[in-house]
Amino acid sequence: MEKLAIGKIRTSHGLKGYLKVVSFSGETDHFFKLDSVLLKGKNRQRMFAVEEIKAFGTSVLLKLEGIETPEDGKKFSGWEIWVDKEFAAPLKKGEYYVSDMVGCKVLFEENVVGTVEGVTDSSAGDLLEVSTGKGLFYVPFRNEFVGEVNIPDGTIVLKDNGLLS
Repeated sequence: MEKLAIGKIRTSHGLKGYLKVVSFSGETDHFFKLDSVLLKGKNRQRMFAVEEIKAFGTSVLLKLEGIETPEDGKKFSGWEIWVDKEFAAPLKKGEYYVSDMVGCKVLFEENVVGTVEGVTDSSAGDLLEVSTGKGLFYVPFRNEFVGEVNIPDGTIVLKDNGLLS
């Protein structure tokens, strides 16, 4: 099953090894369905059973089996939390998982003009990283520039090809 990163550990919290986690989606309800997580960081990964989850403002506190002290928890600061896709935040209309867009063919007037290599977050919003024969270009992921996104077909339509020159 495909896994997605749903959050990042900021630091430990309290005396019992809780981890303060920031959700990548901004939503936290999906965390309360977790019974295990894969932590990835520092070129390593480790699976943990979830003991407890608590709401904490816009974040969550996550208690994982085997992390019993603040010192244990601090070792995982900066690590990402990965789960099976079914446990990620549900998508709303017009939202897409980055992993679903990577590899999509970029079309302009029904011709393939590039491939999505990734998505970058900028202060103005998300940018599609589009690889073409001329190099890598950044396309604002906004309605003015991007038309139909068809994940099942693996295609994203550009409204303006001038962004790739």
